[in-house]
Amino acid sequence: MNTIHVPEGYSLKRIQFYFWLGLFSAVFLRLIIIADYYNGILSKALFYLGVLGYLVFFAHRYHVATRRVEVLRNLELLSKIESRTPLSEEDYHGLQYIMWSLSVSKERMNYLVIFAFSVIAIVLSLALDLGIV
Repeated sequence: MNTIHVPEGYSLKRIQFYFWLGLFSAVFLRLIIIADYYNGILSKALFYLGVLGYLVFFAHRYHVATRRVEVLRNLELLSKIESRTPLSEEDYHGLQYIMWSLSVSKERMNYLVIFAFSVIAIVLSLALDLGIV
């Protein structure tokens, strides 16, 4: 029987790097609305920094999701669980990797911060457009 490679998890420093990269990119893209009101060059710089950050961040997130799905597919974990097939040590190792990866992921916090900064950006933009601020 062929053994399936179960990847190692990333270090906490790497996880935190991508978390902060995603947050800064989200903030930069939301600040464009405000920066454009005051300084066109600053808004362009924020745009490029935000988009470049997102390119790296989402390439990483795609890679993480792909690794998880590959473990599920290669070990046929879903069908084994659905059919209540006994799991091998390798299956447990694969499940442990997926569960660990999900448990240390900062994606939920990233979504929450993106949502909050999006609301703040819309409110500030409307305030600026209406002359309230």
